[in-house]
Amino acid sequence: MPNTNLVGVELLDIEIEGMTCTACARRVEKNLNKLDGVSAYVDFATEKAHLQLINPLDSSVIAGAVESAGYRVGTGKSELKTLKPRLIAGGVASLVAVLLAMVPGFQFQYSNYIVWAAATVVIFYVAWPFHAAAIKNLRHFDATMDTLVSLGSSVAYGYSVYLILAGQMHTYFETAAVVPSVVLLGRYIEVRARKSATDSVRALLSAIPETATVEIDGKREDVATSSLRKQMIVLVSAGEAIPADGKLLSAFASIDTSTLTGESLPQDLQTGELVTAGTTNLQGEIRVEVMAVSSSSRLAKIADLVREATAQKSKLASLTDSISKIFVPLVILIAIATYLIWFFLGEQDIAIKAAISVIVIACPCALGIAVPMSLVVATGIGTKKSVVVRTPDSLRLLAKTKHVFLDKTGTLTDGKLAIIKATGLSGISTEAMLEKASAVAVTSKHPVSKAIAETPHDLVATDVIEVAGNGLTGKVDSVMVSVEKPGSYQNQAELDKALENAGPNTLVVVAWDNVARGLIELSDKPRPTSKQAMDQLKAAGFSPYLVSGDNPARVREVAEQLGITDYKGHVSPEGKLELLSAYNEPVAMVGDGINDVAALAKADVGIAMGSGAHAAQAASAITILDDDPRAIAFALKLGKRTYRNILQNLGWAFGYNIVLIPVAALGLLNPMLAGVAMAFSSVSVVANSLRLKAGN
Repeated sequence: MPNTNLVGVELLDIEIEGMTCTACARRVEKNLNKLDGVSAYVDFATEKAHLQLINPLDSSVIAGAVESAGYRVGTGKSELKTLKPRLIAGGVASLVAVLLAMVPGFQFQYSNYIVWAAATVVIFYVAWPFHAAAIKNLRHFDATMDTLVSLGSSVAYGYSVYLILAGQMHTYFETAAVVPSVVLLGRYIEVRARKSATDSVRALLSAIPETATVEIDGKREDVATSSLRKQMIVLVSAGEAIPADGKLLSAFASIDTSTLTGESLPQDLQTGELVTAGTTNLQGEIRVEVMAVSSSSRLAKIADLVREATAQKSKLASLTDSISKIFVPLVILIAIATYLIWFFLGEQDIAIKAAISVIVIACPCALGIAVPMSLVVATGIGTKKSVVVRTPDSLRLLAKTKHVFLDKTGTLTDGKLAIIKATGLSGISTEAMLEKASAVAVTSKHPVSKAIAETPHDLVATDVIEVAGNGLTGKVDSVMVSVEKPGSYQNQAELDKALENAGPNTLVVVAWDNVARGLIELSDKPRPTSKQAMDQLKAAGFSPYLVSGDNPARVREVAEQLGITDYKGHVSPEGKLELLSAYNEPVAMVGDGINDVAALAKADVGIAMGSGAHAAQAASAITILDDDPRAIAFALKLGKRTYRNILQNLGWAFGYNIVLIPVAALGLLNPMLAGVAMAFSSVSVVANSLRLKAGN
């Protein structure tokens, strides 16, 4: 935890360890907000507390508030690393317990003592996180899945110790070992999925370089980006990312803004215009006056939007806790009632046995794998079609999702500038014009030049000059050829007619001797399967909406080609987020770039293209590996089926408990029947999950 003494108004992020559900986050947040001068927000998804400190406050006070809620300030150790050794120990101990307790061929004299030892490892080591969480819940008069696991496994273990010391052969040790181990496996998978929220923010901010070159008293110096302050002068070479939001001091700059806007065409800027952190300088060294530090840059604000959006996506993860809040107290009341009824009937031996049996049989082993098993099967199905389902949280509302927002560049189009039309003018053939243009353009790294340079040619250009913001000139076959933005030429009327017939694309004129010899149109192309993908979406009952940072005319053209009736252009990352927020019903978002990350995180279902930015994939619930848009409809339908399957699994997980609780209360349940029922429940969950494979 940084800063031992915090003076004045300050923003502080601290890691919180030990949280297992959203209720935990609310408890920590409540305690922190009780501190004088502290405004806190605890994000369960990223396991961090975001604090605004108004008054001076010692770090020990903050740590004390967290600990009084039953949690602790993070040490930086990954929760996954903490869970992994417990998971391995639980897997080995549970396997030994089940084989020796339930498979006759593995049993031998005194084998029940080995089962006892295996269960002891699980109860006192593997299950400790559940016991600790149950104690915290008890302090707050609350009950969750942790309470159920801790209570059921502990009672099963304690009663089994009594039985084995009393000379009984049949015990509940295997139940005490298997239940915490299987539920811990589910917890491990859940933590891995939740970790994606932190990954998406980290990947998003990685677009900002760690160091920057500044100019101080005429001298260059490399400094950490975090140390930049307003009015500092930053020097950015060609190919480097801009470290902070600022004002351009150079006469001209060509900036690749695709990370933020999604537009494939670079943005040409003049002196005084604003540049954004995380975008890339394409041509020559530029000077920038810092207007905002990296922590308050536009990219950092988008990262904050991602944190806020992702923090709201934990409803399915807390579904079992919601059920447990009712189920656990009910089971305890039934156990107490069972004991009292048998006690007053004069059957004291049956009373204690029946009451304990109610608690033991109520602990659902299958509940721990109900969600993970469906996801494992769905992921296997999706992978065969290049679709990966990464997290269950966003699948909760898929059954009601009808609107699908789609980014254009890199999602439905290939995101690469290419010549889509070329016209020869003034009697020059298109082929001859393109060859000369390609010979000149091959010397430049500008995206427009690189697209033109892909035209095959045998010519060589010399004396090539790149005019910032306009284009290139070079000598080809003793003629000075210009590849430039449209201007004024001797055959202006002929060029104007060609311009009128051109589409809403990037236009380049090829000229020599002040005569326009050709017009080249460049744009990115729709993917070959995009039209079919949109037809599939509409056939499946979804309404596609094309949203892009590109110019509205180009967005309209692509929408018409793909049969999409709803579309909007010139939409910023923040604008995409606002557009999604305006809908009062579940929506899905499909994108590929950093400019889509906030919207992907906000959407009920985020779908990222595999070749896109890592931040986009980390913020999404589903990733399409091969970039085929046809997988979008398949992914959405698979998501709906997966969520239905999860609910069915939860029904199986609780179903056998509900049926056998009355049997236990009547004193008719023996340990062998309990073991068989537990196994049957788990097998049912696995079998039901495998049903997802039907039809694929």
